Amino acid sequence: MNALKGRRDLTLVVGAGPAGSACAWKLASSGRPCVLLDKHEFPRDKVCGGILSGRAAKTLTGSGMVSSGELDSLTLRKHRSITFWHRDDRLRTYTSESHPVRVVHRRLLDSFLLEKAAEAGAEVRTGCCVETVGKDHVETSDGEKVGFFRLVGADGCNSVIRRSISAGHSRKTGMGLEYFVPLAEPCRQPDGLEVHFGHIPYGYIWMIPGQETVNVGAGAVGSPATPSVIVDALEGFMGSLSVETAGRQLHGAPIPSIVLDRDLGRGRFYLAGDAAGLVDQVSGEGIAHALESGMMVAECIIAGDRREKVLGRKGSCIDIVAQSILYRHLLFSRLTMGTAMLSLRDSSAFARGYWNVVAGVETYHEMFRRVLE
Repeated sequence: MNALKGRRDLTLVVGAGPAGSACAWKLASSGRPCVLLDKHEFPRDKVCGGILSGRAAKTLTGSGMVSSGELDSLTLRKHRSITFWHRDDRLRTYTSESHPVRVVHRRLLDSFLLEKAAEAGAEVRTGCCVETVGKDHVETSDGEKVGFFRLVGADGCNSVIRRSISAGHSRKTGMGLEYFVPLAEPCRQPDGLEVHFGHIPYGYIWMIPGQETVNVGAGAVGSPATPSVIVDALEGFMGSLSVETAGRQLHGAPIPSIVLDRDLGRGRFYLAGDAAGLVDQVSGEGIAHALESGMMVAECIIAGDRREKVLGRKGSCIDIVAQSILYRHLLFSRLTMGTAMLSLRDSSAFARGYWNVVAGVETYHEMFRRVLE
């Protein structure tokens, strides 16, 4: 057994993505001892559109974890416009005057946040895969037992920590896939973000221009679409762009669907980010919710495990994801999708609301209330 077991104030954070690094940084910055484990060596790649919303930026800079200058250095590009499509029909382009979103490279962002956690005093161990979870320790793939007093699962969609809490019950997952197409290639290059509806049930295809490449991907959450259906839709879309996929690397990853842990775990066991189901069920946004939930878990621990002091805030990441589970049907259901597409085409308020939700400056309740008014 690792000697860390004897420290009754130790928090073990499993998973060093944005949720885990944010949690470890806040704990260490508050003088709380913590160890941060991840099965990967960093830097490592992560399937993600790379959109960093204003909400995510505010969490990073407002907490003091990242300065505005550092955030700018991590930003590949800023976008203010989004073009909506329904299959082959271009619905409209909306341009925001005041709420840009950033594009970041997850490989660089995640490594930077991990370094911030280490600088704050968190003990970081990478290449360390957790296999089993006990009441006061975890066992890694190399047979080491690492003790803890509190445990935070920030280990993604297929969280080992979540399964230990839920007695191994499985969770329905969606799928995200992406290609990176160099800007120099001769194909249609978007000026801003593009969202293409109608290709996948309860999902969409995206185009996100970065500094040197365009991220072309497809994602579906809570969808009846199988992975092969999503792959075929993306391949067909690439063909419509006259982009060959043969020999090009396709990246994929699961996305948590529908099941949301509003309590972020229970007792001395916590969940954050994808492990808690904190992914927007309309847009697939996860970075902002990961960062915010990681900070919230740290606040709960600092408050002496009194979740009631932290959870239940109106407009929190938990609230936003819960709203997305409800409103996803208005956008994707067969009964209402046609009306939603017409609204995106004809209603500037609806288009503005969609952008504001993506940018992290408005909730779904606020968007639909304003559209109805």
